[in-house]
Amino acid sequence: MMHYRTLLFALLLLPFSGSAQSPFGAGIVVGINAAQIQGDDSAGFNRLGVRAGLRGFARLSEKTELGFDLLYSQRGSTTELVPNNNFLRFVIHLDYVEVPIWFAFKDGLSPEGYYRWKALGGISYGRLFNARIVDHPTFPEDQIDNFNSNDLSLILGITYQASKKFSMGIQYTRSVTPLYNNRKFLNNVGLPIYRYRLWGYLLSFQGVFEF
Repeated sequence: MMHYRTLLFALLLLPFSGSAQSPFGAGIVVGINAAQIQGDDSAGFNRLGVRAGLRGFARLSEKTELGFDLLYSQRGSTTELVPNNNFLRFVIHLDYVEVPIWFAFKDGLSPEGYYRWKALGGISYGRLFNARIVDHPTFPEDQIDNFNSNDLSLILGITYQASKKFSMGIQYTRSVTPLYNNRKFLNNVGLPIYRYRLWGYLLSFQGVFEF
């Protein structure tokens, strides 16, 4: 956890690293994830979860930024957003510490002197620290340890700057590494534990409050 503490300390120092014209900035990220897992026999972005943490960034030019976030991110999947007693409902719940690294391009200059729109893209590293499976018909709870501890994802997003200090946006995250550990696909007698690879993806709706 030492590297996470170092990142957090660096983020907290950013607002004080220079004058009012400093090229560095920081903020607080608060939002929700709507997540899904490809290969788990469910469909739809039904798994809602918390997305919250800190942001640090550098203004490379008038219209470009390079930044990273340090987030608590809940992912997973479920069969339905609102439980229906007529159907079997299962839940895969995954908790991550997530570090997205992104490049952003801004456009649409406002009369107040800041840009209204920001498009961003990048990569994200996630570290799984908690997993739970509830009532999955073909994926038993004893397979929790077979989830990959590390996740690498691609991210794309768009943000609207509502004021100089507050923005809101939507972001798409897609895993490029399987959530399920390939080395653990076979049990102790060589039979398949689960017939699919699992891939995570999610939509995030978030607000950012800049310091």
